[in-house]
This record gives sequence, structure tokens and C-alpha cells, in this order.
Amino acid sequence: MGTRASSEGSAAIRVALIDDHALFREGLRLLFERRTSIEVVGEAATARAAIELGRATVIDVALLDVSLPESGGAAVTHELRRLQPACAVLALSMHEAPARVAEMLRAGATGYAFKTQDPDALVSAVECVHRGNRYLAPGLVPADLDALLDGKTPLGSLSPREREVFDLLVRGLTNDRIGAELFIAPRTVETHRQHIMSKLHVHSIVELVRLAAREGLLEA
Repeated sequence: MGTRASSEGSAAIRVALIDDHALFREGLRLLFERRTSIEVVGEAATARAAIELGRATVIDVALLDVSLPESGGAAVTHELRRLQPACAVLALSMHEAPARVAEMLRAGATGYAFKTQDPDALVSAVECVHRGNRYLAPGLVPADLDALLDGKTPLGSLSPREREVFDLLVRGLTNDRIGAELFIAPRTVETHRQHIMSKLHVHSIVELVRLAAREGLLEA
């Protein structure tokens, strides 16, 4: 796909739409098609498709639903940033829990927007993260998020990979499924699982789920 130029003559921002709701992606596509400064270069409905898109297409900004089927948004963000370090990730969600926002920022997202925001605000958010600036939706308090990012939370002791495994464990995925999603061996997943439980002082998946609920990390 060729890259079009904006009205100012510079290259348009290459955007990928990653969301499992086709109607929402279509709405975003129609929104961006009216902007010469933005070009939609690909779409994906699943985590695996998003990773394949990241391998095949140069992306400036990935608009990423934090609740993709079978995988958490943090895991996808981490992998996209590994594949394309210059790609900015703008998380999109209905969830406003600070712990969820901090999780995405910790994974490498540059911004966090709400799906309920005005269309023009989403365009501004894309332009903001493309410039390398952090974007936070109205209502999100930077000081609260910075405290979470500094590790002032029970989950702050976990490494980025352990946070990804934690997110998938509390969603009910098996070691085999988690390994497939994160492209690691099931045995490695089990090692991470043991480290997570030791660091968080829990002894079962049930206790992990309860902890996730207290931190606001479970889907509504």
C-alpha cells in the first residue's frame, strides 16, 4: 500500500486499527479517511493477527483495544514494540481503572484513550502519540498513574513479562495457551507462574484472580 501525503506535503501518519469489533474499526476507518494527515495501513481483530500485521507492515501508530480475545493488550503492546520500536501504541478502552491504564503504559503504550471520546479527540490523540508525547484521556490523573508506574502497587514487583503472564492467567488461559500467545514455551510459562505466585504471596489461581479484582484488572 502506498503512502499518501498530507495537505502540508509531509507523509501521512500510518495507522493500524486493532480491535475485535468490526463496526468500531469501520467507524475509525471512516473517521481517518476524511483526514489527509492519517492513512489506515492495516486492520486486525485478534492478537495473533495484530502481531502478523506488525511483522509485515510499517506502522507509525497502532490503535489497540486493551481487551482483545485470547490475549491482554499489554502482551500485544509489548510484542508490537519489540517488532517496531518506532511504533507508538495508543490504547483504546472502556475501562478507566488506573491499574489497567498503568499496565498498558508499563507495557510500552504511549497513550490511553476512551472509546467514548469525541472523534476529533481521537484524531488529536493519534497526532499526540505520533509526536512522541504521552496522551491520557480526560479524567485520568497523571499523578495517580505515575505512582502505579513507580511500583507502588502489589504488582509492582513483577517484571514486564511476568505482568503479561499474570494478565493471561487471571483470564483463565492454560500454560499452553499463554505460551502460544506470548511465543514462549509452556515450561517457561510455568516458571513465570511460580515466580508470580511467590512474589505476590499467593498459592492458587483463585487468589490471583481475587488480587486482580482488587486492583481493577478484571474485565467488567
